[in-house]
Amino acid sequence: QMRLDARRKKLDTAQEKLRRFQMDEQNLGARIKMLSEMEKVYEGYSKAVKVLMTEAVRGGLSGIRGPVAGLIQVPDQYAVAIEIALGGAMQHIVVERDQDGKQAIGWLKRRDAGRATFLPMNTVRPGEFREKGVERAAGFVGMANQLISFAQEYRDIFSSLLGRIVIAQDLDSAMAMARAYGHRFRIVTLDGQVLNAGGSMTGGSVSRSAGILSRANELERLGRQREGVQLQRKEAEGAVETVRRELTAAQYELDAASAQLRTAEDAVLSFSGRAEGAQSLLDEALARCTQIRREREQAAARSEENTRAIAQAKQRIAQLEGAAAALRAESEAKAEGHSTLQGQLEALNRQSAQYSAQLAGLDGERAASAQNLAELEQLRQDLSGDARQRAEMIARFEAQNQSLSAQVGQSEEQLRQLKEQSQQLTRRIQQLNEEKLELEGKRNQADRMAREKNTELLSMEREVSVLEQKASSARWEEEQILDKMWETYQLSHEAARSQRVELESVPKAQRRIGELKKSISALGSINPDAVEEFERINQRYTYLVDQRDDVTKAKGELEGIIAQIIGEMTRIFREQFDRINQTFQGTFQELFRGGKATLELEDPEDILNCGIEIRVQPPGKALKIISLLSGGEKAFVAIALYFAILKVRPTPFCVMDEIEAALDDANVVRFAQYMRRMSEKTQFIVITHRRGTMEESDVLYGVTMQEQGVSRMLTINLNDVERELNMEL
Repeated sequence: QMRLDARRKKLDTAQEKLRRFQMDEQNLGARIKMLSEMEKVYEGYSKAVKVLMTEAVRGGLSGIRGPVAGLIQVPDQYAVAIEIALGGAMQHIVVERDQDGKQAIGWLKRRDAGRATFLPMNTVRPGEFREKGVERAAGFVGMANQLISFAQEYRDIFSSLLGRIVIAQDLDSAMAMARAYGHRFRIVTLDGQVLNAGGSMTGGSVSRSAGILSRANELERLGRQREGVQLQRKEAEGAVETVRRELTAAQYELDAASAQLRTAEDAVLSFSGRAEGAQSLLDEALARCTQIRREREQAAARSEENTRAIAQAKQRIAQLEGAAAALRAESEAKAEGHSTLQGQLEALNRQSAQYSAQLAGLDGERAASAQNLAELEQLRQDLSGDARQRAEMIARFEAQNQSLSAQVGQSEEQLRQLKEQSQQLTRRIQQLNEEKLELEGKRNQADRMAREKNTELLSMEREVSVLEQKASSARWEEEQILDKMWETYQLSHEAARSQRVELESVPKAQRRIGELKKSISALGSINPDAVEEFERINQRYTYLVDQRDDVTKAKGELEGIIAQIIGEMTRIFREQFDRINQTFQGTFQELFRGGKATLELEDPEDILNCGIEIRVQPPGKALKIISLLSGGEKAFVAIALYFAILKVRPTPFCVMDEIEAALDDANVVRFAQYMRRMSEKTQFIVITHRRGTMEESDVLYGVTMQEQGVSRMLTINLNDVERELNMEL
């Protein structure tokens, strides 16, 4: 049982570890799913990039390789710097040929889907970095295009975008480097600060997890973590399965041992039954012997009495022979009266025989009547069954008749409705014919009017053609203006209209334009879908808050239930503890022949977690705690406490394994006698080597091995032995 409990505890630990890995895997999977969905819908990209890539995936556009951010792999330590270095270029779309870019631009124009920048692989040329010795400067990390990974076919693209950008360790080293080279190239630090060519600076705080590249890196990192967690989860599953098999094996061993124990118990019961049967036969034989002995003595006494009676009978015969002669004469006189009585007796016998014959005839008639009655009852049941069947058939026929009558009624009603509908349709046809004639007249009139309108339409079409030419020219001019506004200011028509202001002076407006250009450049990469992303995250946040509130509420309810359970446990423990303490005092005094003992809680305010102190005072000694007693006294106190628990909560049987081994002979006798008194409610099975315990037992069992590998059990019923000894005595 201890092995089984240990396996169960080990299984609980392994299952808890497995649940933890499963929860980690689920959390990582949810995060990966969310990021994958964001990648799938091109979250963070502009509207034009989204719709263009969606169309390319469907096969509507050819030659589209994808946005710049999706074609590179960036180590985590360089992600912020590369995002800042690329800026809006992360959303530029790489195409195979310039004709593919032209096709995509036309597609965006036709659908008014926005604007995008395209990088044709056949026309883009790499930028050449001409500065020498930069790599030896303090704080130099590398050229931006050399710190990323990409397919070799995109080398010119990324050399053009990042080939003239230097990545520096920090802002101080970047400033020193820029001064040394006269601010002739752009420098970006690892934390996202920028020194532009020409001397301007851009910097501040940068989110390390909000960018497109950071998302891709996080997705890759989470994928690696999930693989590790999956491996750990599989190992945990294997461990759980191993422990479960061990638990099953231990359970099997326990079941096998229990089966063996039950078999042994059955054998013991069988032997006990056989012994009781043999004892019963022996008792009967002894009783029979005693009875025969008494009968023999009685027969001897009767023999002596018979001898005396024979002598007396001989004397009596002699006396009777004398009287016989006198009686013989008297008997002859009475013989005639006896003959008369004999005739009357024979007449009565004949009358009795006649009555017996009549009685036998009546019994036969009664049996025949009973048989006839049974046949009539069977006939009545058969007739009753036929009547029920006929009644059921009549009921079914009546139900079918009613159903058919209802169907006939429904059919007649449907026929009547169809006739009415036919009459209505006839009237409707006549009405439609009249309307048809009227409409034909109107159509002829409309044809004449249509010919007149066609003449007017031709005139209007010529005017529309002239207006369309003017509108086309206006649209072309508008597109030119919109293209310039987008390329220069990254501003759509609607956004420009909303920001339109009346000009006070052209020079002032030009200065304002210059300031706005610098502000736009300082903004770096912008997420145009931040509002939608915020709404989605806000919904997720609201959902998680609701989940947290539910968990908090459930926690409060569980804490309340736990408090109730703890209160009930405390009450029950206090009641049982007081009962055991009171009973323990009695068992201690009975076993020790006096003294006193008590159980005390170390912390009455926390009775479920505190320890229990045993204080005892054996007869003639001072009050002590149990740890100060001798080994035998400790064992005897423990036995007294165990007997007290058995008195409070008796069990059907109890197994003790050398519980009295540490006791002296006198205390062994007390222990055995007390156990004998308690055996009225509990059966004790004791493994012992002490003589005093064996003397108080009812049955002794011993195992010997006379032959190697063959065990033999011996059983002695001491009560039987005692009875046999008493008989012999």
